[in-house]
Amino acid sequence: MRLMQKRTNKKCALLLSSAIVSGVAFVGVSYAQEVSGDEVSATDDIISVTGSRIKRSEFDLSVPAQTLNRAELNIAGANELSEALIELPAVSPAITAETSQSSTQSSGQSTVSLRNLGSTRTLTLIDGRRTVGNTSTGSTVDYSTIPDGFVERVEVITGGASALYGSDAVTGVINIITRTDFEGLEVQSRIGTSEEGGNNEYGLDITAGSNIADGRGNVMFAFGYDKETPIREYQRDKAIVALELDENTNGQPDELVPNLSTNIPGGLFAGNGGTALDPESDTSYWYYAGGGTGALQPDFSTDDNGFNALGTETISIPSERFILAGKLDFDLTENAQFFLDAQYSHTATKSERTADTANSSRLGADYPIYLSDGVTPNPLVPQEIFDDAVELGSDSVFFRRSWQEFGNRYREGDNDTLRLWTGVRGDFGETWSYEANFGYGEWRRAQSRVGDLVIPNYLQAIDIEYAVPGDPTSALQCANSFAREAGCEPLNPFGLGSVTEGQTDWLILRDQLRARNRTTTASAWMTGDLVELWAGPVEVAFGYDYRKEESQTRWDPISTSGGGTVTQQVNQDGEQDVHEVFGEVIVPLLVDQPFAHSLSVEGAIRFSDYSTVGTVQSFKFGGNWAPVPDIRFRGIYAQANRAPNNIELFNRGIGSQGGLADPCDGVTSSSTGVFDDACRQDPVVSSIISADGVFQDEHLQVQTPSFGNDELSEETANTLTLGVVYTPSYVSGLRVSLDYYDIEIEDAIGDISAEDIVRLCYGSGDFTGTPSCDIPVRDSVTGQLAEVTETALNLNELKTSGLDITAAYAFAPSDMGIPIPGDVRLSGTMTRVFEFEEKAPTPGTDEVFVSDTLGLLGNPETSARVSAQWMNGPLTVSWRTLMIGEMLNDDVDRTRKTACDQYDNCGDKIALFLDREFTHNLRVAYEFDEGPLFGADTEAFAGVNNLTNNQGPTLYAYNEGVNSGDVGENHNSIYDINGRYYYVGFSVKF
Repeated sequence: MRLMQKRTNKKCALLLSSAIVSGVAFVGVSYAQEVSGDEVSATDDIISVTGSRIKRSEFDLSVPAQTLNRAELNIAGANELSEALIELPAVSPAITAETSQSSTQSSGQSTVSLRNLGSTRTLTLIDGRRTVGNTSTGSTVDYSTIPDGFVERVEVITGGASALYGSDAVTGVINIITRTDFEGLEVQSRIGTSEEGGNNEYGLDITAGSNIADGRGNVMFAFGYDKETPIREYQRDKAIVALELDENTNGQPDELVPNLSTNIPGGLFAGNGGTALDPESDTSYWYYAGGGTGALQPDFSTDDNGFNALGTETISIPSERFILAGKLDFDLTENAQFFLDAQYSHTATKSERTADTANSSRLGADYPIYLSDGVTPNPLVPQEIFDDAVELGSDSVFFRRSWQEFGNRYREGDNDTLRLWTGVRGDFGETWSYEANFGYGEWRRAQSRVGDLVIPNYLQAIDIEYAVPGDPTSALQCANSFAREAGCEPLNPFGLGSVTEGQTDWLILRDQLRARNRTTTASAWMTGDLVELWAGPVEVAFGYDYRKEESQTRWDPISTSGGGTVTQQVNQDGEQDVHEVFGEVIVPLLVDQPFAHSLSVEGAIRFSDYSTVGTVQSFKFGGNWAPVPDIRFRGIYAQANRAPNNIELFNRGIGSQGGLADPCDGVTSSSTGVFDDACRQDPVVSSIISADGVFQDEHLQVQTPSFGNDELSEETANTLTLGVVYTPSYVSGLRVSLDYYDIEIEDAIGDISAEDIVRLCYGSGDFTGTPSCDIPVRDSVTGQLAEVTETALNLNELKTSGLDITAAYAFAPSDMGIPIPGDVRLSGTMTRVFEFEEKAPTPGTDEVFVSDTLGLLGNPETSARVSAQWMNGPLTVSWRTLMIGEMLNDDVDRTRKTACDQYDNCGDKIALFLDREFTHNLRVAYEFDEGPLFGADTEAFAGVNNLTNNQGPTLYAYNEGVNSGDVGENHNSIYDINGRYYYVGFSVKF
């Protein structure tokens, strides 16, 4: 006999019976529903519901719960789990195929965040159990590694849940529930494509299961395969427009100006030996016309002759997934069941970026005009450039170049994840149940990146001599004999195609990363009725958890030595463990009393002993009050904790680089901007102003390595959730709920961004007396920002609050006198954010730096999801509308908005005010009772996502643009770059 974890409980039976009668199973988001206690049933299955360790009906939860079941996940029209989850307003994407294009270690992965507070504060569980993280920069779960065919439903609980589940559950829990007791064979396949090209998807899921040993056990297996092709820039018109926004804050209208690069194919050369490229200077800059293949000519103009590198990069990273999973449940005795769950996934990704643009300054030396003897002219240098250099008294040539001969830079990553859980669970006594389990998870990433340059090899390749000294008829060769033996060939950087295949092989960097995470867990708990009171039983749960997390990254020697034109990397190791005990209790106080149809209180507490931060405590308390059957009030106050993960503690410097707006750009000896005084006090910037009259930002890549901090303490979140649920008995199938949330995180773990560090420094007006000015490093010759380090800190405070509004209604139109057959199900949810603010101490001072990004691009105040479904026999038609609210395309100081308010010219601002955007999705499915395939039950479906092809506004990069569009693509990933997307598929059940 299969274990049925149930007991007699009149109260829960009433709830379940009413839920069945009301029949509110609605599309999109399913919510725990209060029902009338007047309906009677004898028994009720008591289940584990996310948000409580105590087995109970989901209708009793004191926190808002959102559930996506298998049908609803299918209706979402997504080919991967996180794509369906981010349709919920409380869930936002973190790492995605679109946002990880330039990521050093996480390209192509898929993670989510609750309340927009970061994936590290969102705990992901599988069947209520912890699992290994899939990123080398944190402990978050990559959703692309979850076997889709095994997923029964996904439960989302918002609000601090550390007392129930431990660290990381600061903003809530996403619990992925897998299928059990499956019998038969199920095959589902789907293909899809974007109308504008790219993101072709092919998916196949096979699930098989059978009862064994005369019904004492059940075994299940699942196989999944999924492939997604890339979206490239040239496949989206707005992504290849080389314009940027000249955002004027002095009362003049905004303008769009060319956004072309001085890193051109064939090279741009100056014979002055300098490293600053200023087309307005007296120096003549030489370049090759015709895309690098034409004649050499002077007088380069960026706007006229610059290079548009847009077109070939991947906007959305391709991936290929293989997933295997298996489950075994077996009754050892009447009250004990053995279980074993195993999952393995392999995911391969490949991101591409344009060819490397390393200039001679970045490579460590300008190109010499003489051979290694310092006397003989280098015959590879064009005569015009040689003469110009000699006239200027220089022995070398500064150059910029797009190394087109190398092809696109690309990063390939292979991710392998293994998850195992085993243990025993069962029942004893009248109401008690238990579980003891052991878990092990391991994730490995093998990554290679190709296309950058090896700096020592470049230095060898420009140190050239004749094979026969003094004989110009002999071949040129690298002067170093050891380099020659290793494959060095002399480098000729002049003109597109001048770099030969042999030179490419010598110069190109092929870096390697090997990363590994291991998580070992052990848990034991039990739950049941402790004592019977006048209003029902006191229910309790208590137990013990153990967890050990290990992480490791290993890079190739060139990357760790800084010998490439990529960011220097550091090998990492980290390890920590924690022992925890916890308890939870629910106490019924009143039932079936005047103004108290039901009243209960509950609480939970957890003590955790970390090997890193020591002992921490988390708790929650709250309850439910239904004055009458139709209305229920609920509330929870919780104190949640998150201990720093291995990367935050032990990171020795994760390399990163990117564009960084220099606040000193345009500063002169007499300019009067916000940053100008401190910029002039910077001796490096001051020397450039003295020489050139103005300091100009050359928009180079800036190194922004991030460091851990082993002195970090845990962060503590105080969370409050208050809500009301209305289920009017006189309108069957209607439910409305409102829930207010308030999250305040103290000692939040984070860092001050490189952008904010330089703004704090130069906005102070006192360069020498501001501690943050000790952090940026400038090139001593050019004055350009070279490095700004970021260090993990316990920041002062992170706050957010808002309101979730949900509604659902299921009805038969014919019952309302409407001549439409079938049933209709409607649902909607909207989140309104009231505040979203980060306060951090200004380094070395008592001042507090406030970052308020609410309403700025990427963090809308309002978002919503509305679903409608019409079912008539075998036909089901589903419609979903997603809404992203209005936002400002501005920096954290709202510089553009403040300026246009001052000059009353906000109508002249380009893409400053972003309107709300709507995306509409349609799906049609038809079920065959005896399908065409061997008489099996078959469902055929087809759908169109983003019917109106809404890809969001065109967002040009701009000078101060912290929150502008994604680099070079005029797009922000909060919007759907896929555009109109078609898919078809079928599901067959044997």
